[in-house]
Amino acid sequence: MAAKAYRIYVLALLMVIYAVNFLDRQVVTIIAPYLKEDMGVSDAQIGLLFGTAFALFYAVFGLPLAKLADGWNRVRTISIGLLFWSSMTALSGFTSTFGQLGAARIGVGVGEASASPASYSLLQDYFPKSVRATVLALYSSGIYIGSGASLIFGAEVIRYWQAHYTAETAPLGLTGWQATYLAFGVPGIFLALLMFFTVKEPVRGAIDGLPTPGSAQPVKAVLAEFAAMLPPWNWRGLARRDPQGRALIVNLVLFVALLVATLLVVAATDALLAPEKRAVVGQIAGVSVTTNMVQWVALATGLYCVGSWVQTIRLRDPVSYALIANPGFIGLTLAGGLMSYISYGLSPFIFLYAKGQFAVGPEGGLTLGLLTAACGGLGASLGGVLGDWLRRFHPGGRMIVMLAAAIGSTLTIFAAYTATSTFAFYAWSGLNMFLHIMWLGPCAASVQDLVLPRMRGTATAVFFLGTTILGLGLGPYIVGLTSDVSGDLRLSLMGTLAVMPIILAAILVALRHVPGLEASLLDRARALGEKL
Repeated sequence: MAAKAYRIYVLALLMVIYAVNFLDRQVVTIIAPYLKEDMGVSDAQIGLLFGTAFALFYAVFGLPLAKLADGWNRVRTISIGLLFWSSMTALSGFTSTFGQLGAARIGVGVGEASASPASYSLLQDYFPKSVRATVLALYSSGIYIGSGASLIFGAEVIRYWQAHYTAETAPLGLTGWQATYLAFGVPGIFLALLMFFTVKEPVRGAIDGLPTPGSAQPVKAVLAEFAAMLPPWNWRGLARRDPQGRALIVNLVLFVALLVATLLVVAATDALLAPEKRAVVGQIAGVSVTTNMVQWVALATGLYCVGSWVQTIRLRDPVSYALIANPGFIGLTLAGGLMSYISYGLSPFIFLYAKGQFAVGPEGGLTLGLLTAACGGLGASLGGVLGDWLRRFHPGGRMIVMLAAAIGSTLTIFAAYTATSTFAFYAWSGLNMFLHIMWLGPCAASVQDLVLPRMRGTATAVFFLGTTILGLGLGPYIVGLTSDVSGDLRLSLMGTLAVMPIILAAILVALRHVPGLEASLLDRARALGEKL
């Protein structure tokens, strides 16, 4: 009983940490209207701040930190990361320009990249396979608990600040949105200490009968992951591992192709915007740097780093590469990434839309926050429970839940953004939050079950590349950009549904392949040379 209670405590604490992760990540949603007022930022810049400034570094640092999770103490990894990102969130409260806020946002992304790979891996060693979709769904409910809390508490901080202080009397001269960042950052510092001192590191893989030792040189392993992504070290590594030079040629072609594509996309998107909406965020060597330039250069950088890393994994660890590079894993990752594209595309603008469409004040943030926490948290939990239950009767039961979530999300998004009353908008939005997130627990658990224990952190990082690059890196910015171009935020929000046919196709591919891949995991690993 004591052991079971302790496992539940670990799950609850990690869920709270994940909620804080999203509390700090989603704060842009509630402060977006006030940033527009104080800094005059565009919708595209809101998307850049919410998504790309965070996503690039979250994705790039996520791969090395996942390696740390696969080889080092995961409790320490989570504790240090939480301490860092909470400190950067608090520091955001003292910024006064878009550039400063963007730099602090980068720090939040770096710190938060440590959390989920280590947490997923840790939970796999505390709970057996039969309940992992439920466990990961409960953990993932922290997404909506944290997102909802950011709206609820952010609205309260701003309302309190507006009611009690003026620009002249505010402590340290802070505005309401700056005070919100400070209030959100400080609690995480204490939570990091709680994690560090109360959670034990379990034996990796022991619960599955595959005890796996940690890495003897974790720092070296992390540096090797960075070297696999960044030139010139990656070029040297590819040349050494493939003396024939084919891998290096492919990498250079990728580099040039992304460079050309970036120049074309920057020119095209700048041309779409009226001159007054081509926001300049700074200058380099006398050249004006626009928001579009930052967005697409950052995205191309992330794609290049990921491509280089995948090449290195293929040469360095062919077993991991083979267990990940298959239709089932790719289908799950693509579906999850594009479902995230929709949710991340809607998230930063939902309060801004309600404020503009229905003239709500900070109390609208409170309502949306309660809906987000309650409906999203329940939906995430139920999705995992249903996935595990259906899996007892059909090996693809988890993918069936994902399919239902995608179809339900389509219908409720359309209903929410065609609603003509505040009540109807809230009701349909809440139902959408409940249905949409049901994909996550089943998808995450299926990804974990397709790899060996030593690869779980890496598999989680690859999975999160989809949700980060496709979801966070593209969703918020595309919605913001199309809003700036069209002048119609409603149309931009509904436009996220354009990716739904791809999502449905990816889930069907996963449904066809995942059961067989999962059943044959150990045999395929042994055939590839893995010693089990």
